[in-house]
Amino acid sequence: MAYTLQAVVAKSEAFSLPLPQGLRVIRLRGGIDMLPLSAQALKIHGISFCPLTDEGEEELPQTLVKLCERLSKQCVLAYIEAEFFSGAGAQAHALFSEGKAIGRPVVSDSAINHALRYLGVAKEDAHDEFESAGLGKHRDTNEWVA
Repeated sequence: MAYTLQAVVAKSEAFSLPLPQGLRVIRLRGGIDMLPLSAQALKIHGISFCPLTDEGEEELPQTLVKLCERLSKQCVLAYIEAEFFSGAGAQAHALFSEGKAIGRPVVSDSAINHALRYLGVAKEDAHDEFESAGLGKHRDTNEWVA
């Protein structure tokens, strides 16, 4: 079974309105809001599908960097992506604050958990931060905005 996620996450109420075209806030558990980067949003903003995990890039495409810089002017956020099929795959994150990237993108088995911890999500009684935030609710990014 496949799982794909491509989104921007931040603490609840952190994203400034109005949001860029094609984006909408989804409230997650753990005090986190998510902007799913659906197929429509990717097309509108000229962003490739999972550039770090699907395409093997080491840097984010400039269109995605510019979007994250714009969204992070007033908050700390994480761009997250994951792609799995039949248990094999990868996940990644890139952190932004005050309109700038914080370090380089990270691709690892626990990249999304690391990003969520950075944003203050605790795993509490869940298996990990990913589960605690409810990111397993849907198996595809587009399902979050359907």
